[in-house]
Amino acid sequence: MKFELKEFTGVIPAYVTPFDKEGNYYEKSAKEVVNWLISQGVGGFYLTGSNGFGAAMDSCERMKVVESICDIVDGRVPVVAHIAAVSGQLSAKMARHAESVGCTGVSAVPSYYYKLNPDEMYRYYSEIAAASDLPLVIYAQTHVYEPSVEMFERLATIPNVKGLKFTGANHYMMGRIKERLGKDFMVYSGFDEMFLSGLIFGADALIGGTYNVIPDLYISAKAKFEGGDLKGAQKEMFVANRIVESLLKNDIQAAMKVCTEIMGMDAGYNPTPFAMMDETSKQKFLSELKNIKESTDVSCSLFEAL
Repeated sequence: MKFELKEFTGVIPAYVTPFDKEGNYYEKSAKEVVNWLISQGVGGFYLTGSNGFGAAMDSCERMKVVESICDIVDGRVPVVAHIAAVSGQLSAKMARHAESVGCTGVSAVPSYYYKLNPDEMYRYYSEIAAASDLPLVIYAQTHVYEPSVEMFERLATIPNVKGLKFTGANHYMMGRIKERLGKDFMVYSGFDEMFLSGLIFGADALIGGTYNVIPDLYISAKAKFEGGDLKGAQKEMFVANRIVESLLKNDIQAAMKVCTEIMGMDAGYNPTPFAMMDETSKQKFLSELKNIKESTDVSCSLFEAL
């Protein structure tokens, strides 16, 4: 099934790419986790970004992951591939590949090694946007460079630039961008901890790492918000944030793999040099999760598995 970018909505995991012990992409784990996430009701997948270890893989490995996940998803939900590289030419190559394997769109952060000036950033996104017919979602990491509403207004004039993943705490700015660029320009809130704030300030959808392990909690909070039950949504969000805080005390990808394992799935491994949790850290982490569970009547699949 072919999707439009406007259908890339809801709660969208920034998918954590699994690896085997030898550091190769681990498709068996991906099949289990992707199918489970779809069964939970996620709105799509955002691949090979920060949580997906995109920068830890070469371009061939990244394209293999994108092709594999598209095959597993098999048209059930939209898929957007993060294809940023230091080289605009390499990003363009991966954009063409993403189009060939059925992605709904592509996304790219500005160069994560060299700091681009505004004109270089414009050229970078223009090169990617021209490489395929897929809509391009700019990835704004506001802690990496100083953004402005005017910057995104200029970038939005590039043909095929159709959205923005805003990973920053300034939701006033995010709301102004949405207001200025209009309903047809998709804005995605990228801070898990500010899920509700993102919705309040006009985000069309939400992309985040912890949606890999507690998607049902966020989906429920979103439904309550949209149904007018702000207090109920806030209650679930407070629980989600306690889980996020516990995850962040550890290597978050390693901690999320522990969550995936206790829910009965093969989580695989992190690529080198990123470590997995040792047994002592794992038990301390699980104890913290149990304490959170016991202190609330909010339910989710993760709590049920504890």
